Amino acid sequence: MVDTDRREAEVLAVRPLADAVEIDLHVPPDLFWFRGHFPGVPILPGVVQIDWAIAMACRHFAADLSAGRALRVKFRSVIQPDERVTLALRHVTGKKAVAFEYRRDGEVCSSGQVGAEP
Repeated sequence: MVDTDRREAEVLAVRPLADAVEIDLHVPPDLFWFRGHFPGVPILPGVVQIDWAIAMACRHFAADLSAGRALRVKFRSVIQPDERVTLALRHVTGKKAVAFEYRRDGEVCSSGQVGAEP
């Protein structure tokens, strides 16, 4: 049976580093977010990528980014169903912020930074 309410990627591996973490993810084809985005050529919405990065940063760094105010993001390549990507997260020194980067086979799909202060 297909779980049409699935909203998160499957975590395959977690590699903690100094002030950083790398998380290997599988993007299931039955994610809720693929419905209607876009018919025939589904892609993972950018807002979902940002949400996952914030959630993982909160989980792995005990960071409070729930009211993220400062946001910078750049999208370079789409993420599609059934792909494996690596989410790299690192603390931004001297700020209440986390930088993130989604990579597929060494290629950057999206990157950005979210902070709790402007």
